Amino acid sequence: MAYRNGPFGASEEQAISPFDPARDHSSKLTRGSYNLLMGGLVAAGFVVIALCGLLCSNASFLMSILQNYVFYAIGSLAVSIGGFVVIMRGMRREGFGMALAGYAMVVVSMGFTTGLILPFYDLPSIANAFVGTAIIAAVFTLAGGLWPQFFARIQGVLTVSLLALIVVSIVGLFMGADMGWLDYAVVLVFCGFIGWDTYRAQQCEPTVKMAIFNAVNIWLDLVNVFIRILSIVGRRD
Repeated sequence: MAYRNGPFGASEEQAISPFDPARDHSSKLTRGSYNLLMGGLVAAGFVVIALCGLLCSNASFLMSILQNYVFYAIGSLAVSIGGFVVIMRGMRREGFGMALAGYAMVVVSMGFTTGLILPFYDLPSIANAFVGTAIIAAVFTLAGGLWPQFFARIQGVLTVSLLALIVVSIVGLFMGADMGWLDYAVVLVFCGFIGWDTYRAQQCEPTVKMAIFNAVNIWLDLVNVFIRILSIVGRRD
Protein backbone atom coordinates (compact mmCIF):
# COMPACT_ATOMS: atom_id res chain seq x y z
CA MET A 1 0.00 0.00 0.00
CA ALA A 2 1.38 3.41 -0.89
CA TYR A 3 1.27 6.25 1.59
CA ARG A 4 1.54 9.97 1.06
CA ASN A 5 3.95 12.18 2.93
CA GLY A 6 3.49 15.80 3.92
CA PRO A 7 0.92 17.58 6.09
CA PHE A 8 -1.98 15.35 5.08
CA GLY A 9 -0.09 12.16 4.32
CA ALA A 10 0.90 9.17 6.38
CA SER A 11 4.03 9.50 8.42
CA GLU A 12 4.11 5.97 9.78
CA GLU A 13 4.98 2.67 8.21
CA GLN A 14 1.50 1.22 8.44
CA ALA A 15 -1.80 2.89 7.74
CA ILE A 16 -4.48 3.07 10.38
CA SER A 17 -7.64 1.48 9.04
CA PRO A 18 -10.47 -0.23 10.93
CA PHE A 19 -10.83 -2.69 8.07
CA ASP A 20 -8.57 -4.81 5.94
CA PRO A 21 -7.79 -2.65 2.87
CA ALA A 22 -7.48 -5.82 0.78
CA ARG A 23 -11.22 -6.35 1.25
CA ASP A 24 -12.12 -2.78 0.30
CA HIS A 25 -13.02 -2.98 -3.36
CA SER A 26 -14.97 0.28 -3.49
CA SER A 27 -13.79 2.90 -5.95
CA LYS A 28 -10.24 4.11 -5.36
CA LEU A 29 -9.89 7.89 -5.30
CA THR A 30 -7.12 10.41 -5.47
CA ARG A 31 -6.34 11.93 -2.09
CA GLY A 32 -7.89 15.22 -3.19
CA SER A 33 -11.11 13.56 -4.37
CA TYR A 34 -11.23 11.51 -1.19
CA ASN A 35 -11.01 14.64 0.99
CA LEU A 36 -13.54 16.42 -1.21
CA LEU A 37 -16.01 13.54 -0.83
CA MET A 38 -15.59 13.52 2.94
CA GLY A 39 -16.12 17.26 3.09
CA GLY A 40 -19.19 17.00 0.88
CA LEU A 41 -20.72 14.32 3.08
CA VAL A 42 -20.10 16.36 6.22
CA ALA A 43 -21.61 19.47 4.58
CA ALA A 44 -24.63 17.43 3.47
CA GLY A 45 -25.14 16.40 7.08
CA PHE A 46 -25.40 20.03 8.15
CA VAL A 47 -27.82 20.73 5.30
CA VAL A 48 -30.00 17.97 6.74
CA ILE A 49 -29.85 19.66 10.17
CA ALA A 50 -30.88 22.98 8.62
CA LEU A 51 -33.80 21.39 6.77
CA CYS A 52 -34.93 19.61 9.91
CA GLY A 53 -34.69 22.90 11.80
CA LEU A 54 -36.92 24.57 9.21
CA LEU A 55 -39.39 21.71 9.47
CA CYS A 56 -39.44 21.99 13.25
CA SER A 57 -39.99 25.76 13.07
CA ASN A 58 -43.61 24.96 12.25
CA ALA A 59 -45.29 25.39 15.64
CA SER A 60 -47.95 22.71 15.20
CA PHE A 61 -45.41 20.17 13.96
CA LEU A 62 -43.03 20.96 16.82
CA MET A 63 -45.80 20.61 19.41
CA SER A 64 -46.80 17.23 18.00
CA ILE A 65 -43.18 16.08 18.34
CA LEU A 66 -42.82 17.42 21.88
CA GLN A 67 -46.05 15.76 22.97
CA ASN A 68 -44.63 12.43 21.87
CA TYR A 69 -40.99 13.20 22.54
CA VAL A 70 -40.11 9.90 24.24
CA PHE A 71 -41.43 7.93 21.28
CA TYR A 72 -39.48 10.03 18.76
CA ALA A 73 -36.33 10.03 20.92
CA ILE A 74 -36.32 6.25 21.19
CA GLY A 75 -37.06 5.93 17.49
CA SER A 76 -34.26 8.32 16.56
CA LEU A 77 -31.81 6.45 18.78
CA ALA A 78 -32.83 3.12 17.25
CA VAL A 79 -32.40 4.43 13.69
CA SER A 80 -29.01 5.92 14.58
CA ILE A 81 -27.77 2.66 16.06
CA GLY A 82 -29.18 0.81 13.06
CA GLY A 83 -27.32 3.22 10.80
CA PHE A 84 -24.01 2.45 12.46
CA VAL A 85 -24.69 -1.28 12.14
CA VAL A 86 -25.48 -0.83 8.44
CA ILE A 87 -22.28 1.19 7.93
CA MET A 88 -20.15 -1.47 9.60
CA ARG A 89 -21.74 -4.23 7.54
CA GLY A 90 -21.41 -2.17 4.39
CA MET A 91 -17.71 -1.71 5.05
CA ARG A 92 -17.28 -5.47 4.84
CA ARG A 93 -19.21 -5.95 1.60
CA GLU A 94 -18.50 -5.27 -2.03
CA GLY A 95 -19.39 -1.78 -3.20
CA PHE A 96 -20.34 1.16 -1.01
CA GLY A 97 -24.14 1.39 -1.32
CA MET A 98 -24.85 -0.13 2.09
CA ALA A 99 -22.30 2.09 3.84
CA LEU A 100 -23.84 5.16 2.21
CA ALA A 101 -27.34 4.03 3.27
CA GLY A 102 -26.10 3.69 6.85
CA TYR A 103 -24.61 7.17 6.68
CA ALA A 104 -27.95 8.53 5.53
CA MET A 105 -29.74 6.79 8.43
CA VAL A 106 -27.36 8.29 11.00
CA VAL A 107 -27.46 11.78 9.50
CA VAL A 108 -31.23 11.92 9.10
CA SER A 109 -32.00 10.53 12.58
CA MET A 110 -29.45 12.61 14.48
CA GLY A 111 -29.96 15.58 12.20
CA PHE A 112 -33.66 15.54 13.03
CA THR A 113 -32.92 15.36 16.76
CA THR A 114 -30.50 18.29 16.45
CA GLY A 115 -32.98 20.20 14.31
CA LEU A 116 -35.49 20.01 17.16
CA ILE A 117 -33.21 22.24 19.22
CA LEU A 118 -32.91 25.06 16.70
CA PRO A 119 -36.40 26.61 17.02
CA PHE A 120 -35.64 27.36 20.68
CA TYR A 121 -32.84 29.78 19.74
CA ASP A 122 -32.85 33.00 17.75
CA LEU A 123 -31.27 33.14 14.29
CA PRO A 124 -28.20 35.23 15.26
CA SER A 125 -27.30 32.66 17.91
CA ILE A 126 -27.63 29.80 15.44
CA ALA A 127 -25.53 31.69 12.89
CA ASN A 128 -22.84 32.45 15.50
CA ALA A 129 -22.74 28.81 16.58
CA PHE A 130 -22.43 27.68 12.98
CA VAL A 131 -19.61 30.14 12.24
CA GLY A 132 -17.82 29.12 15.43
CA THR A 133 -18.14 25.45 14.49
CA ALA A 134 -16.82 26.16 10.99
CA ILE A 135 -13.78 27.98 12.39
CA ILE A 136 -13.04 25.15 14.84
CA ALA A 137 -13.46 22.60 12.04
CA ALA A 138 -10.98 24.47 9.83
CA VAL A 139 -8.42 24.96 12.60
CA PHE A 140 -8.42 21.42 13.94
CA THR A 141 -8.70 19.78 10.53
CA LEU A 142 -5.54 21.65 9.58
CA ALA A 143 -3.94 20.79 12.93
CA GLY A 144 -4.70 17.10 12.45
CA GLY A 145 -2.75 17.21 9.19
CA LEU A 146 0.13 19.39 10.37
CA TRP A 147 0.82 17.61 13.67
CA PRO A 148 -0.10 13.96 13.08
CA GLN A 149 2.32 12.67 15.72
CA PHE A 150 0.53 14.64 18.44
CA PHE A 151 -2.97 13.52 17.48
CA ALA A 152 -1.77 9.94 17.02
CA ARG A 153 -1.05 9.80 20.75
CA ILE A 154 -4.10 11.46 22.30
CA GLN A 155 -6.94 9.10 21.36
CA GLY A 156 -6.82 7.35 24.73
CA VAL A 157 -6.79 10.64 26.62
CA LEU A 158 -9.74 11.93 24.60
CA THR A 159 -11.76 8.75 25.15
CA VAL A 160 -11.16 8.74 28.91
CA SER A 161 -11.95 12.45 29.11
CA LEU A 162 -15.23 12.00 27.24
CA LEU A 163 -16.28 9.10 29.47
CA ALA A 164 -15.40 11.16 32.54
CA LEU A 165 -17.49 14.09 31.28
CA ILE A 166 -20.45 11.77 30.68
CA VAL A 167 -20.23 10.43 34.23
CA VAL A 168 -19.84 13.92 35.69
CA SER A 169 -22.83 15.22 33.70
CA ILE A 170 -25.03 12.36 34.93
CA VAL A 171 -23.97 12.85 38.56
CA GLY A 172 -24.38 16.61 38.26
CA LEU A 173 -27.86 16.17 36.81
CA PHE A 174 -29.02 14.18 39.82
CA MET A 175 -27.30 16.50 42.29
CA GLY A 176 -28.59 19.66 40.65
CA ALA A 177 -25.08 21.13 40.41
CA ASP A 178 -24.16 24.08 38.23
CA MET A 179 -22.68 22.49 35.09
CA GLY A 180 -22.12 25.59 32.96
CA TRP A 181 -18.44 24.71 32.57
CA LEU A 182 -19.34 21.37 31.00
CA ASP A 183 -20.13 22.92 27.61
CA TYR A 184 -16.61 24.35 27.36
CA ALA A 185 -15.05 21.04 28.41
CA VAL A 186 -17.05 19.09 25.82
CA VAL A 187 -16.07 21.54 23.07
CA LEU A 188 -12.41 21.14 24.03
CA VAL A 189 -12.59 17.33 23.98
CA PHE A 190 -14.35 17.22 20.62
CA CYS A 191 -11.85 19.67 19.15
CA GLY A 192 -9.31 16.98 19.95
CA PHE A 193 -11.50 14.35 18.33
CA ILE A 194 -11.74 16.44 15.16
CA GLY A 195 -7.95 16.49 14.97
CA TRP A 196 -7.72 12.77 15.71
CA ASP A 197 -10.38 11.78 13.18
CA THR A 198 -8.74 13.99 10.56
CA TYR A 199 -5.40 12.36 11.27
CA ARG A 200 -6.89 8.87 11.04
CA ALA A 201 -8.76 9.70 7.84
CA GLN A 202 -5.51 10.64 6.15
CA GLN A 203 -3.89 7.34 7.10
CA CYS A 204 -6.67 5.30 5.49
CA GLU A 205 -6.74 4.06 1.93
CA PRO A 206 -8.50 6.75 -0.16
CA THR A 207 -11.62 4.83 -1.18
CA VAL A 208 -15.30 5.75 -1.24
CA LYS A 209 -16.11 3.50 1.71
CA MET A 210 -13.36 4.93 3.87
CA ALA A 211 -14.54 8.44 2.98
CA ILE A 212 -18.04 7.53 4.19
CA PHE A 213 -16.75 5.89 7.37
CA ASN A 214 -14.53 8.83 8.32
CA ALA A 215 -17.11 11.44 7.31
CA VAL A 216 -19.68 10.13 9.78
CA ASN A 217 -17.17 10.34 12.63
CA ILE A 218 -16.09 13.87 11.74
CA TRP A 219 -19.72 14.94 11.30
CA LEU A 220 -20.59 13.64 14.77
CA ASP A 221 -17.64 15.54 16.25
CA LEU A 222 -18.83 18.76 14.62
CA VAL A 223 -22.44 18.25 15.66
CA ASN A 224 -21.38 17.92 19.30
CA VAL A 225 -19.28 21.09 18.98
CA PHE A 226 -22.17 22.95 17.31
CA ILE A 227 -24.69 21.99 19.99
CA ARG A 228 -22.38 23.00 22.82
CA ILE A 229 -21.40 26.32 21.23
CA LEU A 230 -25.08 27.04 20.66
CA SER A 231 -25.67 26.36 24.35
CA ILE A 232 -22.84 28.75 25.29
CA VAL A 233 -23.63 31.69 23.00
CA GLY A 234 -27.30 31.03 22.31
CA ARG A 235 -30.18 33.24 23.31
CA ARG A 236 -33.42 31.40 23.88
CA ASP A 237 -36.13 32.42 21.41
